[in-house]
Amino acid sequence: MKLLDELETKKFNSLKVVLFFAVLTMLVTAVVIILWEKFILLPFNAWLAWFYPTDEGALYLLSQRIEHFFISTTVDVLIVTLLLRIVSRQQRRLVASEKRYRALFEHASDGVGVLKADDHRLVDVNNKFCEILGCQPKGLIGRKIQDIVRADGENSRAGLFDDLLRGAAKDGVEMVLRTTAGGPVSAAVSTNEIRTDGERLIILIIRDLSERRRLEMEKEEIQRQLFQSSKLASIGELSAGVAHEINNPLNGIINFAQLLKDDEVARTEEQRRMIDGIIGEGERIARIVRDLLTFARKDPHELTRVHLADSVRAAMSLFGHQFVKDGIEVEVDVGAGLPPVPADGSRLRQVVINMISNAHHALRAKGAGPKVLRVTARAVERPGGARVRLEFFDNGVGIRREDIEKVFDPFFTTKRAAGGTGLGLSLSFGIVREYGGTITVESEEGSYTLFAVELPAAGSREAKHERAKSVAGR
Repeated sequence: MKLLDELETKKFNSLKVVLFFAVLTMLVTAVVIILWEKFILLPFNAWLAWFYPTDEGALYLLSQRIEHFFISTTVDVLIVTLLLRIVSRQQRRLVASEKRYRALFEHASDGVGVLKADDHRLVDVNNKFCEILGCQPKGLIGRKIQDIVRADGENSRAGLFDDLLRGAAKDGVEMVLRTTAGGPVSAAVSTNEIRTDGERLIILIIRDLSERRRLEMEKEEIQRQLFQSSKLASIGELSAGVAHEINNPLNGIINFAQLLKDDEVARTEEQRRMIDGIIGEGERIARIVRDLLTFARKDPHELTRVHLADSVRAAMSLFGHQFVKDGIEVEVDVGAGLPPVPADGSRLRQVVINMISNAHHALRAKGAGPKVLRVTARAVERPGGARVRLEFFDNGVGIRREDIEKVFDPFFTTKRAAGGTGLGLSLSFGIVREYGGTITVESEEGSYTLFAVELPAAGSREAKHERAKSVAGR
């Protein structure tokens, strides 16, 4: 019924055009006849009589023929001229409309492809469609869409792509597409069927969701870091109170044990070991308490321009002999030309020492095979300005997948038996965050671990912002 209605509408429009030009032709003819008889006929007959003075019959016949020719030719010229102007104007409108809609088609934010409904061959595509699928337009036109892109076979919605082409599925279905020219593409796919002059076409729209997925991942990372910061703040408040309560009796225990040790009363070897053990464990608890106080305290450190090369060099000097003893190959690539970072030098060295210490422990726990610690630094550009990225890579035992999200938690440690307190990475996390930086970790159990610290370079917008906060805090 819809097709019949369209045909009837077209017939009606054509009939209106025919009637318009028929009426226009009659009006123009009448006007030309009036003009001929009023202004041209008498002068023309006088000229004709002067030119043919002898034969009146031939003169009348020639006059009639010339009159009919003039009127019909003039009417035809006027109507054709008007028709050509109308057609030309319509052509200009059509060209402008085509350019406008072609521009909209080509600059659409979604990939748009036009397919034949019967065989699913591509008729037209826009630039975004080619960009998403990683193909050239010349290589797409005329090919079946199934030969170019398919839903990922491992995806639970793999069959929905064919359902969309058949019109059996809903629009805007999210799925993973795999192209012949590129890798997997996360996209939302929708279709719509149209009819033009009896031809059935399918409009295939592909919306690239990669950017949205990236933003969602960044949002999750920011939320995780905010949650981590909240946990650090809460544990910091608790630690300050607990540490102060423990510190005084702990000093008493250590002092009493030291008095027992210094007493000249004869004791057995086992008794002396027990006293040394009390002193040693007490000092270990004291170190933990000091770390807790450092963790909880908001130190008013003055920010200066610190060169990471100096911090790494100072930290490496503390481990040099141990690396040689444990057979660890150390590679340091920290150029002297890196921009400085606004930080407190002692606290930044603390972060570097914690990173190297963790890598050292992971490499010592590794069995046979080469042991490598690689420390690199380079300048990188970020939306907030220049940053310095410091990486600590080791091919040690790695971190279990289930422990990755907990490595920055206070008191979480994988080396409890070796005396680890679980505060080193928490302290490092807090210090780096305080300077406007980020610290991330990648690891594969039994293979490698990579810690990456990024700090704003001196002079960047982020560094100025952190500097302003530091001044305001004081």
